[in-house]
Amino acid sequence: MSGSVTSPGVEGAMGRGYARHSRVQHRADDYGMPLLHRALDAVVLPHNGAPFRVADLGTAAGTNSLDPMRAVVEGVRRRTGEDTPVTVVHTDILANDFNILFATVMDSPGTYAREPRVFVQAEARSFYEPLFPPGELHLAWSAIAVHWLSRVPAPIPGHIFSTRATGDIREAFKERSRSDWEAFLTHRARELRPGGQLVVLGGSCAEDGSSGAECLMDTADAVLADLVRQGLLTRAEHARMTVPTWNRTVDEFLAPLRAGPLTDVLRVEEYDLVRLPDIHLDHFRATGDARGFAEQVTAFFRAAFQPSLFSALDAERDAGDVERVAKALAAGLRARVAADPEAVETHWHVVPLRIARL
Repeated sequence: MSGSVTSPGVEGAMGRGYARHSRVQHRADDYGMPLLHRALDAVVLPHNGAPFRVADLGTAAGTNSLDPMRAVVEGVRRRTGEDTPVTVVHTDILANDFNILFATVMDSPGTYAREPRVFVQAEARSFYEPLFPPGELHLAWSAIAVHWLSRVPAPIPGHIFSTRATGDIREAFKERSRSDWEAFLTHRARELRPGGQLVVLGGSCAEDGSSGAECLMDTADAVLADLVRQGLLTRAEHARMTVPTWNRTVDEFLAPLRAGPLTDVLRVEEYDLVRLPDIHLDHFRATGDARGFAEQVTAFFRAAFQPSLFSALDAERDAGDVERVAKALAAGLRARVAADPEAVETHWHVVPLRIARL
């Protein structure tokens, strides 16, 4: 396949099992929560009974949105009292499973959505597009979503992961990421009210450009190559498979906020670079349970990345054929990971950002 490759969708590329296998993302949220609390202290509140409007950008299944949105409701009520209505709008692309999202948000024990005068809505559109009328939002939150690209420019020769790209392909990924991030910020700048706050927990990388997940991605790519040799995948399908992400450096996150038109309306209040622990490997080291570790890693990988990879399968494959490939991928990944758990040590990097609308 030549030219651009459309991904199955930004944060919505997550699989149906994402809600059960997103402990890594949930742990990452912890680093954004202090910024969210400070944003709630700083945000300009509505007056005269008008609702407080917050957007949860890139919500996926909603599991990791429950704590942040409860913090928003509690923070607003702490400053204004019980009478202020709070409207929460969860956004994701059309391909996201909004039935699962609403089941999670409305039915989870202790959900924020059952609080008085809290109203839950959804917007089925990419956050790289306009989502709200100008000046509608008081606060926007996005966690572990903006590293997903709106589209990828081309498959990566010899690999599935962008940090393994070189030359012109690598530059094309970097440029797509730059354009997407500027679009994200430009739309939020229009949608936030003066005095509004934007908190982003973005997938990032170390100073050398590594995401911290290269060993895991190398292992997964090796399993896919095994499936080609077994005749379960064609070489063309494997060559098309691409994880549509780019983990930005701190400078890439800050560049449009340091120079250019956005500096007139947005100001960075705080940021950091965090290297996440490998919680699955830590558990393995404590228990020695290699099979359990392999199951956790495989479940995480399939939920987060399999839909994007399988969008490259030939269109004429039927559901049973796709399921056979999925089972073979899972079995191969479990076997390789269980054989050498230390070889897939993964330390994702994140940049927590708090940005004010001037």
